[in-house]
Amino acid sequence: MSDPDQSKPPILLSHGPGCFDGTTCAVAVARYYGTHSLIPHFTHPSQLDSVIENLVETTSEPHDLWITDMAWKHRATDTRLRQLIDSGWKVFWIDHHRNAIEKPKSEIQDIGLTGHVISSTYAASRLLFDFLLTQPPTSPDAATWLSSFQKIIMLADEHDRWIHNGQEVESMRIALAIEQLARQGSGLDGYRNLLDIDADATLTPTLALAYDEAKTELHASLSLAMSSKQQHVMKDIDLTIIYARCNKYASQVGDTLRASIQNGVVVLFSESDGRYSLRKSNACEVNLASVATFLGGGGHPKAAGFQLASHVYDPTEFLPKLEQAIRAWHSTHKSDRAAAV
Repeated sequence: MSDPDQSKPPILLSHGPGCFDGTTCAVAVARYYGTHSLIPHFTHPSQLDSVIENLVETTSEPHDLWITDMAWKHRATDTRLRQLIDSGWKVFWIDHHRNAIEKPKSEIQDIGLTGHVISSTYAASRLLFDFLLTQPPTSPDAATWLSSFQKIIMLADEHDRWIHNGQEVESMRIALAIEQLARQGSGLDGYRNLLDIDADATLTPTLALAYDEAKTELHASLSLAMSSKQQHVMKDIDLTIIYARCNKYASQVGDTLRASIQNGVVVLFSESDGRYSLRKSNACEVNLASVATFLGGGGHPKAAGFQLASHVYDPTEFLPKLEQAIRAWHSTHKSDRAAAV
């Protein structure tokens, strides 16, 4: 990979800005190129297809394009990316979500990506970091700057894969601060603070303040969830569904609620953005990524999310749909088990 043309800076599409993993991906790319001028385009995976469509329509000159920590949904986007590559673009894709992993390899090969890593082994930021270390450095200083980012990479991986199991550790503190900062200013404060964080991952004053603010808001969100919590049992498959409202920090709230059930799923409606988050108890076998995909969303087996057309919290609307999605997974799971016997 050659040094970047400063007149054609790299374009970065990543999950964020409130996602620690997606934000870390953006910083890793900026450090690889040795630049402070890269402005990432953070978006939700559900919007990625339209973002790429707009990019094709509005950007004529070739650039390096990085798509990290999310996947597109439509085959038409394959065609658009192939058009970019045919026009001289270099396109890289790094992801670890279910819909990326299940995309047929033949479809990925047909696009002709310059580079890609699709794996559930690690968080996207760690996959990206390992990939970048195999690429020719853009400069000695940039290589050093990227290498010094390793501790944040490992912390992002720890948090995204929930290795800390919800404990208030270093990775959790940074993740909360990034999510808090995403709601302020331009939404780029988290990215900019990680861009210049030191090799020891010492919290900047901005990150430390954001973490303190996040703890207060997390407590309020948890209080809302506890007061609105209800329970529904799918008796035929012996599965408990806990559903509730929250304001923010669905991962942390969900982690608290799931501890109260043996075999069950937690569904949280966020009043801040109208999205539903799914978490599950340790004993629960349900693949939440499959459930969320059925409902038009996505994610990981243990943590996923989706959004319905209505942004109004209405259990009579979402519970039947959630049950249908769980039964679809359960039916497939039973068939797979029977075939394996």
